[in-house]
Amino acid sequence: MSVLRGIARDLGTALGDGDEQFLADLSAFLDEHAPSPFVLPDDPAERLAALRAWQATLDEGRYAAITWPAEHGGRDATFTEQLICHSEMARRRLPTVPGRTGLSILGPTLMVHGSEEQRATVLPRLRRGDDLWCQGFSEPEAGSDLASLRTFGAIDGNELVISGQKIWTSGAREADAMFALVRTDRDVPKRDGISYVLIPMSAPGVTVRPIEQISGDAEFSEVFLDEVRVPLTNVVGGLGNGWAVMRTTLANERGVLFLGRQLALARQLAAIRDRARTADAHTRERYARAWCDAQLVRINGLRGLARAADGLEPGPEAAMSKLFGQETEKALYELLLDCCGPEGVIDRGLDGPGEAVDGGKWILGWLRTRASTIGGGTSEVQRNALAERLLGQPRDPWAD
Repeated sequence: MSVLRGIARDLGTALGDGDEQFLADLSAFLDEHAPSPFVLPDDPAERLAALRAWQATLDEGRYAAITWPAEHGGRDATFTEQLICHSEMARRRLPTVPGRTGLSILGPTLMVHGSEEQRATVLPRLRRGDDLWCQGFSEPEAGSDLASLRTFGAIDGNELVISGQKIWTSGAREADAMFALVRTDRDVPKRDGISYVLIPMSAPGVTVRPIEQISGDAEFSEVFLDEVRVPLTNVVGGLGNGWAVMRTTLANERGVLFLGRQLALARQLAAIRDRARTADAHTRERYARAWCDAQLVRINGLRGLARAADGLEPGPEAAMSKLFGQETEKALYELLLDCCGPEGVIDRGLDGPGEAVDGGKWILGWLRTRASTIGGGTSEVQRNALAERLLGQPRDPWAD
């Protein structure tokens, strides 16, 4: 019951008998179905297949999408049940399912804005991991300013003919489909002419080009759309209503980012603590400051999750969580590398006289934190949101 005690401490409340029963049922399911330890194949294709199978297993127990309504294969999980499930999965070091973008972002969006046909055809396959989804929002000249996107969908009978380019698309190489923002009307204000469209990645005219990062990975891709035809029934929420649909998507995305960041911060703090025990006083002081910052990120994130649990729109704390969280993560990795010494900057793929610390994962993490200040809304955008919504500063007249 230590999981329950930790959650009760975080929430400042007592958990009921139902929460204890939920944890007992979850633990029994995982004892039966989750290998311990959970070892994944090294081959990327085999690894992805194993992760899809794991998601299907969780779906059989209705744990893949526990927040979804029961009518859609979920459990109508409460806020505390979500935290219990997340904490228990983390405690057992179980892998994250590959379809989390669809489960946590697209699924809830379709439940609010999707047609009956879209919900009936998309949600079951998404939930099982049969279809993996990626998000096609950012473009070369429309990153943080999404309203300036240029990808255009021309109406041709009962189809949209889409041409344009998306960039920084996470998971595009593995994805079966993409939910994208497409301009369908050029003669109205920018935000009023955008539609939210479901696009199969196998459709003729879709080209995916991986982008190699400074870390050597290629988690992101460019996606080129050359007269890609999709039926109008693939438009979510109706033509021209994409901006409203997108707001629902981003609200769900930022709640999910908090939980993932908590796991990352916990791993980093544990690694620093082990290395800082024998370090000098200055390094130990830096660790203490980093620990305090991580707790502030956690507390503020819980406040945001509590708003979501009450059915409220994200407040300024969403921008605070992202801005302060990513800066904290950058500082943690820099402290980790300092604690590791010269060997800490050895890359996992380089041959040399030294040996990469922990397989080189800390230097790779440090490199990735440079992207975290851009993805999901740049630090500048988050600061603007805080200035306008929290401090009451006037809106930039050039923002639109």
